[in-house]
Amino acid sequence: MRPRGTPTVVRAGVPVPLALPVAVLLGVLVALPLLRLVQVLWQEGDLAGILGSPGLGTAIGHTVVLAVAVTVTAVPIGVALALALRRPDLPGRAFWRAAVLLPVVVPDFVLGYSWTQAYARAGFTDTLLGLHWDGLLGPVGVWLVLVVNAAPLAYLVVAVGLAARSEPDLERAARASGAGSTTVLVTITLRLVLPAVAAASVLVFVLTLGTFAIPQVLGTPAGFRTVTTRIYADLSIGGDPTSFLEAVSLALLLVLVAVVCVAPSDALLGPRLRSARPADAQGQQSVPGGRAARRGQAVGVGLYLLLTMAVPLAALALSSVTRALGVPPTPGNWTLDHFRQVLTVRTVEALGRSVGLAVVAASLLVLLGGLVAVGERRRAGRATATLITLTLVLPGSTLAVALLITYGRWLSGTLTLILLAYLAKLWAFAHRPIAGALDRLPPDELHAARASGAALLTAVRTVALRPLAPALLGAWLICFLTALHEVTMSSLLYGPGSETLAVVVLNSQELGRIGPTAALSVVLTVLVAAPALLLSPVVGRLRVPHDGPRAEVARVG
Repeated sequence: MRPRGTPTVVRAGVPVPLALPVAVLLGVLVALPLLRLVQVLWQEGDLAGILGSPGLGTAIGHTVVLAVAVTVTAVPIGVALALALRRPDLPGRAFWRAAVLLPVVVPDFVLGYSWTQAYARAGFTDTLLGLHWDGLLGPVGVWLVLVVNAAPLAYLVVAVGLAARSEPDLERAARASGAGSTTVLVTITLRLVLPAVAAASVLVFVLTLGTFAIPQVLGTPAGFRTVTTRIYADLSIGGDPTSFLEAVSLALLLVLVAVVCVAPSDALLGPRLRSARPADAQGQQSVPGGRAARRGQAVGVGLYLLLTMAVPLAALALSSVTRALGVPPTPGNWTLDHFRQVLTVRTVEALGRSVGLAVVAASLLVLLGGLVAVGERRRAGRATATLITLTLVLPGSTLAVALLITYGRWLSGTLTLILLAYLAKLWAFAHRPIAGALDRLPPDELHAARASGAALLTAVRTVALRPLAPALLGAWLICFLTALHEVTMSSLLYGPGSETLAVVVLNSQELGRIGPTAALSVVLTVLVAAPALLLSPVVGRLRVPHDGPRAEVARVG
């Protein structure tokens, strides 16, 4: 049930024309492909033989240990960032809050590749300072870069939890009663935000299980295999039925883990992540510590971002313009030859496909997300939101294999199959911003429109569309950016004439083309980062006004 005091919303019946396409698309995009996975394994698979194949147990062990290691490291970093950046008096707070989200904008395989250009042998630090890290290509390097990639997700979830559940007045009262800063943090702040920390842990764990690009870039050259890189290798062996059945088995294993982890957490933690209170009931956040503590936290955040993002991205940019591997990246050695090599007809065509797919996918996803947001106004439609959340955390390799089995006979190697994968995977990205904005709509005008005889769609179009516009635009941009640099599903589903730009970059990296790969990575990163700048004003407009009668933080899942 919605907490007392939360703004009510119109709960008019969801017409069949709205519910029917959502149910059909869920069946087409998710249910039927997953059932086909089960059917293929049941009819043709030798589970005992597959599980006994050489190296499979090692890949599964690597995946589980890696997911645990990333979770226990990334979540505390996210919590620390959220606590530091909630200080209203932190120097440069607005800049740091934007900078910590940079890994969200940079494609994950580009992030992994940029670390090789920064810290590996013959990289940036090796060339300038004679320092390099031999262990970067291997399990430790995969773990560290995955932590950098996952920490912003943990930060976002915990930051929302702090905004929703923190009690500044209670913290001030505890300190006035003689409690130390550490005691207040442990006994009040962290206990209140514990549901958000738990939700962040579940998400980081499940998403790490299904990650592909960073283990492929940093782990595969050193012989470090995970389940997702094993699936990729199995599907790369054309015509081998044993390898294909192994890929199906591993895909189903990831489905099972995702369902077991996410479904209970969404049911148990979701209600606790909702909170509503009068906006003037709590004062401004009061964070202990004087000027030295503020400067120390700012320096800590800056040093973390310098080593994890600034140096790797600078190294990537310098690699793209340095004429040869191993020469100093000084202006005398700069050239645009690498960009001339990669900006070919093939690259331009791949870029056009990527942009076209991203535009079409984002537009359709906003429509689908809106349908689910309207449908879940009634109890019968709430399960739909949970189902599309599960598709978000399902590994992309699993969805790709499932769609390939189900529709590959007709659509194999086409852009249509890649588009279906994008729709299945990213549906929740469109739904969550729209649902949160819809929850905050004043119900009186919608009630009046419905009472005047307007149909639900007419009322939404004429009354709610304008205040929903920022959320719709934000959802479109998020889906567009994510689809633009998606590589896991695209690398498994593309065929001749359907390569995306991300696939071109990944293939170039696997061929060992250092300079051209860096140039392609820079191009892709700029393409993603440029429209991402549009998110800042959108996010500002999506915030709940502090001077309104009530403030609500939407559920994060």
